Amino acid sequence: MAPSDTTAPFLRIPWTRSLLSKPNLITRAPDSRTLKPTNEDSLFATTLKTPDTIRSCILVYPRPEATDEYIQEISTLATLGFALDGHPGILHGGIVASLLDEGMGVLQTVNHERDHFLKVARGEAEGESPEKGLGSFTAFLNVTYERPVRTGAAVHVVAWYTRREDRKQWIEAEVRQGGVPGGEDDVGEVVVCARGKGLFVVPRVGKL
Repeated sequence: MAPSDTTAPFLRIPWTRSLLSKPNLITRAPDSRTLKPTNEDSLFATTLKTPDTIRSCILVYPRPEATDEYIQEISTLATLGFALDGHPGILHGGIVASLLDEGMGVLQTVNHERDHFLKVARGEAEGESPEKGLGSFTAFLNVTYERPVRTGAAVHVVAWYTRREDRKQWIEAEVRQGGVPGGEDDVGEVVVCARGKGLFVVPRVGKL
């Protein structure tokens, strides 16, 4: 069965269903799950979009107020297949880091879109979507691994800004997982499995 980036798989898991039960949420597939003509986002739109890798992935955040300059925090939910194993039933550490980096990227992408819409509302820009560009690049990403991430289960990646300055954005993120060991999600305790701290930089025009 082909992957489907919808809320349906997460509504079948008690602990992720509770996250989605909060009122006034925006939920949708991340932009990075759609392959671009330039081959941009091919990692998460092709390689990691299979029944055995990341079958489903959605982003979640409270609907912002019209006066909010930007969205401070965004969550990404993903289901993990066993083809991502490092040790048996345990997510490879490199993929854990990729999830942290991607969660931070999702936060930036959504805010890039929001900035465009606010400019359109003020008459400072036109178009239904912002112009495509190179976006930001990861300057550094420090990862702390606290406990294994189980495959055959879901994860919750939450990312938030700690500082924004001109072309630089400092972001932190956590990979969280709920349920009991053994591959079956249950209500259980939701724990932090890994933490990340990153700096992202938007390149100067003409530098790449």
